[in-house]
Amino acid sequence: MNISTLQPLGWSHFFLQQASTQTFEKLQANTLQAFRISAIHRSVIKGLGNDWNKGEVELLCPENFQPVSEHFGVGDWVIAEPVHEHFRITEVLEAKNQLERLSNRKRQLIAANLDYLFIVTSANSDFNLKRLERYLAMAYESNIEPVIVLNKIDLTDKVDDYLDQIRGLKVHNLVSISMLEPDSLLSLNHYLKAGATIAMVGSSGVGKSSLINALFNHVVELATSVLNSVEVTDNMQATGGIREDDDKGKHTTTSRQLLINQQGVLFIDTPGIRELQLLNAQEGIEQTFNDIVHLARQCKFTNCAHQTEPGCQILQALENGELPLSHWDNYQKLLKEDAFNARSAQGAYAQKQYMKSFSKAINKVQSKHRQNKGK
Repeated sequence: MNISTLQPLGWSHFFLQQASTQTFEKLQANTLQAFRISAIHRSVIKGLGNDWNKGEVELLCPENFQPVSEHFGVGDWVIAEPVHEHFRITEVLEAKNQLERLSNRKRQLIAANLDYLFIVTSANSDFNLKRLERYLAMAYESNIEPVIVLNKIDLTDKVDDYLDQIRGLKVHNLVSISMLEPDSLLSLNHYLKAGATIAMVGSSGVGKSSLINALFNHVVELATSVLNSVEVTDNMQATGGIREDDDKGKHTTTSRQLLINQQGVLFIDTPGIRELQLLNAQEGIEQTFNDIVHLARQCKFTNCAHQTEPGCQILQALENGELPLSHWDNYQKLLKEDAFNARSAQGAYAQKQYMKSFSKAINKVQSKHRQNKGK
């Protein structure tokens, strides 16, 4: 095992120290190898290891790691053993962080071991503040530094209005760019360090893939040798420009994949997510809506339900306009949705038990109400 050859892929002692003595010895002897997952196409997993500059290796997945989407995300590190001309996964290393969501009532991993999450939106009809709050909650829950990228600022003369709305979310990292204004991309240089892994998320058409292409001109798949001088080839990740008659990108990413540029920055491009369903993200939601959490702590009663209670700071803030109603409604919606999704992910039995308990509580309240009414 040559650690220096894995470092450009993001390998560190965090992952090495997870190996048992036996595993470490086998890694040293190359009877086991470490791979970073570079692509997942349904049940096909591809990864890159010591010889990553020679191309991807197809990794066989044992049944105990099925379904793939629940056990692996692009960017994960795995240990695999050679099996004829392939490698078979034997162990999944603990990730520094993971992006996950609920899909078809099942946990789905999106990406792993990230340094930044670029949340890409566009200065047009796609802009949606509530959607940005969802992405922020996901990033905060996973302890990943979010960067909101407002793209296509050339399409509007109201850029400041969009930026003011985003600033209201109290984000630390906000940049505005345009593919037609190359100098605007310089604002991203702070995040583009060799060995850093950045995932791009956002709706279809906001320009995620175009942004990757534009950052350093030549963005290629890891299957291509990229640390040498690179020329444009058919193997490159390519996207179209913006159509003249509308503001939507021509290219749409259909699967997650790990990409790298000549400076050694790693990117994970993701398909556009039509509807992001949060999962186990209560802490992330509270961090996103920290202003509401702060207000709630100042209520007169510690168990304030923010309905009709005297001394409720939430109600007062809603009344005087300090707290926008849409912001408060989205906070409540995301908390309820997250709790529901957590139960859904646990299975039908857990959901049934919850509904049973909920029905009992309702019947108890109604029964008590009837008793009081009869007195």
